[in-house]
Amino acid sequence: MAVDFVPPEVPKPYRAILLGAATNGWFEASDEERREKVLPRFRQMIDEWKGMGAKVLATLDDDLFMVGQPGAPDFTWYLIFEIPSLEALAAMIQCLRKTVDGVRLDRYIRIEARLGRPFFLLESH
Repeated sequence: MAVDFVPPEVPKPYRAILLGAATNGWFEASDEERREKVLPRFRQMIDEWKGMGAKVLATLDDDLFMVGQPGAPDFTWYLIFEIPSLEALAAMIQCLRKTVDGVRLDRYIRIEARLGRPFFLLESH
């Protein structure tokens, strides 16, 4: 069975996967600091992302069979979004760099973004 390859297009909304992991700051923080400061700020940031037009498509946290800081691969959770613009994606990442209520999230977690498109054999747009 032949399958025609369709040349890549950059459809909108954009498809982005955010690869995330806890850093040493997370592991060095007390349970109280995580519970009272970091996790509430993380939740708030996700809400900010939604306010920027980011729509959650899927998530995966692969912590079922590992503990501690990730080795290889360097990530432990994956968040897939549709985003309206490249500027929105850059603004989403910037949210980790700003201090809100005394919490700067890039002290505790790291996130990298990859931009792509739906996989042509599984999804059609």
